[in-house]
Amino acid sequence: MKIQEAIFNVFPFEFHLTWNEGGELIKLQFKFSFEIKPKIKILSSSIVLDWVKNFYYSLLDYWNFKENYIKVPHKIWATKFQIKVLKELQSLKIGEVLTYKEFSERIGFKKAYRAVGLALSKNPLPLVYPCHRIIGNKGLTGYSQGLLLKQFLIYRELNHKFLTSNVKKMT
Repeated sequence: MKIQEAIFNVFPFEFHLTWNEGGELIKLQFKFSFEIKPKIKILSSSIVLDWVKNFYYSLLDYWNFKENYIKVPHKIWATKFQIKVLKELQSLKIGEVLTYKEFSERIGFKKAYRAVGLALSKNPLPLVYPCHRIIGNKGLTGYSQGLLLKQFLIYRELNHKFLTSNVKKMT
């Protein structure tokens, strides 16, 4: 399978995206980046630019609270249970945070919270499947992109009504 890759930044993040040859996103990684000037680095063919644009516009919809998650063509390789867990993440609303136990009950597997945690740890597409919305019963635990990012995303989403109402007042 031929893969295509791109790295680009949108303040305050840098994204590393990987697609299969059909244009389906197969891996998403991101981290904090304080690079103000936008830049893009295509690590493979030029067709990727269209895929980056598609991701970027979907990211804007998510970032502006118009969508619960980033909606782009994608492909995952996972067990049926993992797919069930990941798909259910997409039904969580912005600012909705559940514990692993609450989430496992929601998907019909009352005592499978450790299995849910394992499935979430293998999530190749955070923000497409927003696993940052699941926390431990004693607070924040594991996130493939780092706990600081998880905390930032949860805080931002929990405050989205305040953030969007103040933006509207300023415009």
